[in-house]
Amino acid sequence: MDGVEPVTMSLPESTPLDPTPTESLPALQNALRAAVAYVALPVRFVAFWVAALLPLTYLPMLATGMVTGHRVAFAGVLALNAVAFVVGHSYNRPE
Repeated sequence: MDGVEPVTMSLPESTPLDPTPTESLPALQNALRAAVAYVALPVRFVAFWVAALLPLTYLPMLATGMVTGHRVAFAGVLALNAVAFVVGHSYNRPE
């Protein structure tokens, strides 16, 4: 084995077959962000006002005894209010 050099193989550099998808990816991401922002605004608006106005129903519920008679329904109203607070928290804030 003296004097025999090892054989090395070089692989050709890989090139993408179609460079178009990688070039259009940022444009697609920007369009998707714009669509999400367009849909998110009304959702945040509704959630904000639900979170602000839903507590006004607590006193009538307590006064009529609905809280003790329908505990699961009242817990659902409280959970809905908590979710609305989280979703509507960033409504009308500068980005």
